[in-house]
Amino acid sequence: MAWGFDKQIHALTGFDADSTTNTEVGETFRTMTAQWLKDAAKEVINILPSVLLKQCTTIVPFTSQVVGSEASASQMNTGKVLSVFAGDYEARPIPSNKKHKANDSSSYEYATVTDPVYYIEKNYLNVLPSALTCKYEEVQFPTISFDDASISSFPDEAENLVVLKASITALEYLLAIEEDVELYSSILGAITNDYLRGVRALKTNSLESAPQQQKQ
Repeated sequence: MAWGFDKQIHALTGFDADSTTNTEVGETFRTMTAQWLKDAAKEVINILPSVLLKQCTTIVPFTSQVVGSEASASQMNTGKVLSVFAGDYEARPIPSNKKHKANDSSSYEYATVTDPVYYIEKNYLNVLPSALTCKYEEVQFPTISFDDASISSFPDEAENLVVLKASITALEYLLAIEEDVELYSSILGAITNDYLRGVRALKTNSLESAPQQQKQ
C-alpha cells in the first residue's frame, strides 16, 4: 500500500504532517500540510512540459456570446488555456481590444464559423462568432488532502516533486520555530537539491532520472 503524503513528508522532515494539534500560527499540522501540498502542485504544474501538462486539464463546454455579454460565456478557473474549439474548428486567440473588429462583418479581421477566434477579458473566455457550441481545455490546480496517496488529473511521474516541495516548506517552517538549526538546514539542503534535480529532469522530459521517494 502506498504511503500517504503526510507519512512521506514526516519521513523526510520529521514534521508531524498528520497531527490535529494546532501549530504556532493557529492552524493544525494537517491543514498546513494540505495547503503546502496544494501550493507545491501549483508550482510543479507551472513548469510541466506540454506533454505532461495535458494530464492536468479539463474540458469546459459553453456557448459563445455576442460582444458585450462576455460574462454569459465562460468564467475561467486558472486562466491557463491550452486550446479552444468552436464546433469542429480550433479558435485562434486575439487581444480583447480586437473583439469589435472580429465582430464587424465589414472588417478584414471578421471572425467566421470556419475561422473562429477567442479572447479573454476579466477572466472570461468568449468565442466569436456568437451562438456557437464551444469548448476549451483548461489546466486545473488540484485540491489535495494531507493524507492522499495520489493526485487526480496529475502525472504520476511528477507527484514526488510535489512531496519534495511541500517538504521544503515544512522544513522552512521548522527552521523558523526550532532550535536545532544545523540539523534542519542540512536536511533542507539535501531535499532542495533533490527537488532541483527533479525539476531539471522534468524540463528535459526525462523524469525517469528524477529522485523518487520509495513508497511502502
